[in-house]
Amino acid sequence: MSDLLTITDLELWTHIGVPKEERETEQRILVTVEMEIDAKAAAKSDDVKKSVNYSDVTNDLKELAKKERKTIERFAEDVAQMILKKYKTTAVTVTVKKFAIPGARHVTLTIIRTK
Repeated sequence: MSDLLTITDLELWTHIGVPKEERETEQRILVTVEMEIDAKAAAKSDDVKKSVNYSDVTNDLKELAKKERKTIERFAEDVAQMILKKYKTTAVTVTVKKFAIPGARHVTLTIIRTK
């Protein structure tokens, strides 16, 4: 597969942070997922069922954000594994931006996972 479907900077609110106090309040994170797909069949037929429905992926990401986690590493891994298991993709790149350090625009983690 050589086509990429990307959801960029999806704003999510989640309880995340190593100290318990940090997890007590929802925090804003931005999530980008880049999925390697084969878009040829959907392009030819104009049928989303032959591709990855990015609306469904977005809803699944919102559901994942409801669970409390300590690290952005765990969140990114959970996202990657869910996408690889549930959707027609052979590889996924997940980027999570967290606004945790005063004076820094954000902290970013990017992971790449394949089937």
